[in-house]
Amino acid sequence: MNICHLVLSNIGGAPRTADSLISSQSKAGYKVSTVVLTDLHPQWTVNFQNAEKLIIMKVAGNSFYIGGIIHQIWIAIQLSKVISDLKPDIVICHAAFITKIFHLSQLISTNSLISYLSYIHTDVISELPTESQAKSLRGVFQNFSIRFDNWMSLRSLEKANGLVFVCKSLYERFLKMGLNHHHVAVCYNPAIPDPNHQSLHSQAELWLKNPTLITFVSAARFHHQKDHKTLLKAFAQASQIHSHIRLILLGDGDLQTEMQDLVTALAINDIVLFAGAVPNPRNYFSLSRAVILASHYEGFGMVLVEAVASGVTFIASDCPVGPREIYEVLKCGTLVLPSDVDSLAKAIIDHVENPQEVIDRSEQIEQLFSESSCANRLETFLQEIFQSAIK
Repeated sequence: MNICHLVLSNIGGAPRTADSLISSQSKAGYKVSTVVLTDLHPQWTVNFQNAEKLIIMKVAGNSFYIGGIIHQIWIAIQLSKVISDLKPDIVICHAAFITKIFHLSQLISTNSLISYLSYIHTDVISELPTESQAKSLRGVFQNFSIRFDNWMSLRSLEKANGLVFVCKSLYERFLKMGLNHHHVAVCYNPAIPDPNHQSLHSQAELWLKNPTLITFVSAARFHHQKDHKTLLKAFAQASQIHSHIRLILLGDGDLQTEMQDLVTALAINDIVLFAGAVPNPRNYFSLSRAVILASHYEGFGMVLVEAVASGVTFIASDCPVGPREIYEVLKCGTLVLPSDVDSLAKAIIDHVENPQEVIDRSEQIEQLFSESSCANRLETFLQEIFQSAIK
């Protein structure tokens, strides 16, 4: 079988999962190619080196919602040429946005006979653009464009030969929208260990290894979704009770400067560290009191599994998808109300005053979140889809 993986970039959880699957599929004897719509960021260790062919298109900006429909059609035209040359038996689209682009490429080319899967890593429903309240001609046009774009996104999922969801709760969320696809698999992303044991940021190391300090870690890009505002306000509130707590923020993004300004406004510069993006945060997690994820919404929240795999617990917002499922499957962690400063501050204080002992979850993590278990589940599903397509 000739498999092609489509990814946006090499940054984040979806590309890490794709890279793991590419490695497993190559070892299993499949012919595997990878197409990257943007570019490979040199800081990240994900490089798709096990793909037989790696094509970096550099046709899109590195954001989830890229341009308008005209720009998306242009990307689809370029992609259709690449896919025609690769001639894959099946294409795996690692995001709903990429699924839409591939579906557009099928509509404007001869690739319509190629089977494709949509690998849903995020809560697409929460990410769909919302219409403007503006009554101007421009507002009307923008709303028409948004409606068409949202319709095309859902249409591309309906037309896929199969859908892969990274957790059960994400699949159930799609069912409530009436998207009852005939070929569906739930496949947890792998909790990938850090073989390189990346060194810590110097200031972070001083905090994490200081027995007089209690340090929390949050690994999330600076984006509205991750709700750093609530996290920082809650941490400032908790620090009024316990001045020896510290917070390390791992990640980068468009809102980083705004969050740095908020830290200054809250007068917590001395207890909050912006340590930058890291490919694998396990070394930070293992030395922390707990990992915090304050998101408005998630696809799954894999950092929470990685926290438990590192031997610590977590505090997470009980958003529509993800954290509650991890909380129930691994039977540990603390859930708080989303966007609730007081609730999160109380949880932080409780973790300072009453440290939670995390029971070893290595057996469950190996069974549910290992690279081999993820690859095996996907391989079974791919065979089902492929056999169904050639009948």
